[in-house]
Amino acid sequence: MIITRGAEHRTTLLKFAAVAVVVVALAVFAHQVDSGILRKVFVKSDPAWVLAAIAASTLPVLGNVLSLRAASPVRLPWGLTTVAQLATSFGNLVTPANLGGMATNVRFLGRNGVPTPGAVGAVGAVQGTSVLITVMIVLPFVATSGRVSELLSPGIGWLVAVAVVVVLAAALLVRRSRVMILDALAGMGQGLGTPGRCAVVLAGHVVALLGSTAALAAAVAAFGGDVPLGDLLLVAAAGTAIAGAVPVPGGAGAAELVLAAQLAAVGLDPSMALVVALLHRLISFWARVPIGWVAFSWLRREGHL
Repeated sequence: MIITRGAEHRTTLLKFAAVAVVVVALAVFAHQVDSGILRKVFVKSDPAWVLAAIAASTLPVLGNVLSLRAASPVRLPWGLTTVAQLATSFGNLVTPANLGGMATNVRFLGRNGVPTPGAVGAVGAVQGTSVLITVMIVLPFVATSGRVSELLSPGIGWLVAVAVVVVLAAALLVRRSRVMILDALAGMGQGLGTPGRCAVVLAGHVVALLGSTAALAAAVAAFGGDVPLGDLLLVAAAGTAIAGAVPVPGGAGAAELVLAAQLAAVGLDPSMALVVALLHRLISFWARVPIGWVAFSWLRREGHL
């Protein structure tokens, strides 16, 4: 009875903290976004292209499911893994730098029988290969466009700050947790142990990145804009990295402004760039928050988190 009450108490505290963070994030978002501009997003956009953007925004979820299932040392069911990836949207809102989403995946793997070092290693393999595939795809466009400094400059300060924090944290962890880190690295190697599994992990990242690019392209087209797909690929890749680096839950407000600056850097009119950025973030992130909350709550209630 005491254990049950303790678990219920922790669940209540978690829900209260989550609601508080959501309210703060939405308040920050509302404070930084003019209501007239937000109204323009709904009034001036082409509904057909908005629907296309919504459809394309589902591809990153599918890509994440593919990557996590391939990296997991145990077989994961498609349905539950998809629900878990929807839940990561809520996890990423609750904590900055995408830590909530990674913690959700680690917990999900643990509930499916993966030891903690193996779960951390599998999630680490997914995150590491995500960076690798992004660089491999984006590098040719960077070499030919010459716009990389323009795309990164709006958020370079956040990236540098987070990099410093990560290096310092890594130094402390290496000193205190060498055994756990070695076990996690072994789990990472197990997740990428065969060429077939590694190929599926990479394919999942390709699907996710191309889906984000397609959703962004549809958002641009919704307002009659025209930006080369190569430039949008760079914006999508850099925008994802910077949004995850902003030390604000969900990147609320800051991520939208950074994305707008990047779109303006590739030639989109600044006023159009802002409404495109808002539409893209509303579809690809904010609209997923209530869905993620439902998925997260259901997974916890059913004992999958």
